[in-house]
Amino acid sequence: MAEVEAPAHPELRETLLDTLSFRRNRVNYSIFYSASAATLIMFIILCSLSSWSISIGNGISDLVQTGHETLDDVQQMLPDAIEALRILKAMCRHENFTKRWGDIC
Repeated sequence: MAEVEAPAHPELRETLLDTLSFRRNRVNYSIFYSASAATLIMFIILCSLSSWSISIGNGISDLVQTGHETLDDVQQMLPDAIEALRILKAMCRHENFTKRWGDIC
């Protein structure tokens, strides 16, 4: 088996690791914190938009239910309206009705 060799310059390795990390660079800390704050703000906005969308969805569900009830009521009244129109047409044929009620027919 091949043995792993120790690095020739351990100080150089430590220096490179320090320059790539956040330990010595304060500017990168501020960038990290501002990016974290922006992410948190976006998360809050996303949660509020989601809850708003859910409340709108519930309102739409209630509206659709009301629409179904209205259509059911119209379907129940429609045969009566057709019968009323038939009666009105029959009454319009009579000459006394048209003289008394005017231009309804």
